[in-house]
Amino acid sequence: AAENNTDKPTLISLLDSLQMKGRDPNAPVRMPILDRYTDRGTIAMGKVESGTIRPGMKATMMPTRQKYKIDGVWKEEMPLKSARPGENILVKVNGAGMEDVQKGFVLCTDPPCRSVDKLICQIMVMDLPDHAKVFTAGFQANFHAHCAEEEATVTKIFETTNRKGVVNKGAHFASVGMTVVCMIELARTVPCETFEDYPFLGRFTLRTEGKTCAIGVIKKLPPKRD
Repeated sequence: AAENNTDKPTLISLLDSLQMKGRDPNAPVRMPILDRYTDRGTIAMGKVESGTIRPGMKATMMPTRQKYKIDGVWKEEMPLKSARPGENILVKVNGAGMEDVQKGFVLCTDPPCRSVDKLICQIMVMDLPDHAKVFTAGFQANFHAHCAEEEATVTKIFETTNRKGVVNKGAHFASVGMTVVCMIELARTVPCETFEDYPFLGRFTLRTEGKTCAIGVIKKLPPKRD
């Protein structure tokens, strides 16, 4: 904290000090889909991030909200009776076609994760593309979270914090090295959670032109619609 002249935790220190909170075998299942293929049914590949997956259980695929039965669970071709957080597994999704299981989707048990196209985030500006002198509303990049990737636009900046810890509420732009609280809109909905609730579904990067422009965490999601 000293080198930032502030006793408030910075985003970098927050990410550095990550505890594996959320990787709870008793929590609702969260398994981001890395890939899928067909072998007498649709097989989903992914890493269990929370909860425990067992053959025979019912699960919801986000963002489509379709419900499926899990017919089988494997790890390195060995069938499993259950898979816990941290395990990379294969799951046979009964009744799902290849189009129903896509990279960036998240397999959940109830209550399923949210799927949104607007986020309030805290980010640190790491780099900027050659054409952009500052980070401001209208900035566009690719949003990468867990296994998902989507086009994103920064629509509003709420506040910035510079390297000395000085907060500027109502700022209109930021430069490299600043921490920014902003709203981001996505071209399509992405399954995610707040960083506080599920860190692995609540952190992301913004990339464009081969550069990582920002790393960030999701602070708030839009209110749920009934």
